[in-house]
Amino acid sequence: MKNILTAACLLSLALPAARAESPTELIAKVGDSLLVGYARPLVESYAVAMGSGLFHSAKAHKLLGFDIGVRAMAIRIPTAGKTFRAKVKYCYFDPKFRDTVWVDTVIENAATVFGKAGADRIWIPEGAVGVPPGLPGGLDLDYMPFVVPQASIGLPVQGMEAMVRYIPWPFQGSTVNFLGLGLKEELTALPGFKGLPFNLALQGFYQQVQIGNEMKSSTMGANAHASAGLSILTPYAGIGLASTSMKFDYAFKYQRPTGFDPGSQQVTFVDDSLAVKYNYSSGAQWRATIGISVNVFPLVVVNADYSRNLSSGYDAFTGGLSLAFR
Repeated sequence: MKNILTAACLLSLALPAARAESPTELIAKVGDSLLVGYARPLVESYAVAMGSGLFHSAKAHKLLGFDIGVRAMAIRIPTAGKTFRAKVKYCYFDPKFRDTVWVDTVIENAATVFGKAGADRIWIPEGAVGVPPGLPGGLDLDYMPFVVPQASIGLPVQGMEAMVRYIPWPFQGSTVNFLGLGLKEELTALPGFKGLPFNLALQGFYQQVQIGNEMKSSTMGANAHASAGLSILTPYAGIGLASTSMKFDYAFKYQRPTGFDPGSQQVTFVDDSLAVKYNYSSGAQWRATIGISVNVFPLVVVNADYSRNLSSGYDAFTGGLSLAFR
């Protein structure tokens, strides 16, 4: 699990960034034609993180009962999420037609945002300019960590509780905003379900993350989960469905030759037509979770679980520490 502390600085939003470049800075180095392949693992891993740690028991809090604590997730990045087939361009100035000529080329196994660090160079003829001159490489991570505070409170409706997650944090000179809201109904607190030998609940949630003005993500989903109290141990399991969308908005800068002698003059060319505005969705994805919570002290609960995104193949390991009063 290499670089996990560095990754936490960059992506958990719980610590200041430690690397020279953040994920948004790396993404800004690719144009819209490369964005989906390069950034897709980020969308997929956020989709898994947003659906993790939402419950550790199906039993709901009574009115004004609560728990408050922190959830830490580690999302495993599969091998297939570290590379992609990049279709890039290079250009050169043709003095005969006095115009810029564009040519497509392909880089096999180029690094995604989570792939190996260091730029993937583009082979181009002498006098031509790659657009971009090289792919930015990635963060070289096997796991994407995510840390978030979380609180729940019982509502006046029988078996119902509300959940909130929230972090505002300075990040690479901009502010990160993370907000999550959820609503759970324990079915076994209602007439007709009380005879079940376990607790059963339904939960819906909405969460959003924004880093500066470049990247915004939102996730909406629901799950059904069950648990059974066995002394101080509570095993639990659930199945859920969620969809994550991520919006990218940034200016893509590149160089191109602008004279009769392409080897002698290159300028940075930026205008509004190069603004990248793209909305990418993970689509509806199923996941399954299994875990256990332990009352280590009165009012103190520790939990750990494993979940598998059945649609994308991403795994999540979650640990939690809560002060709980039911």
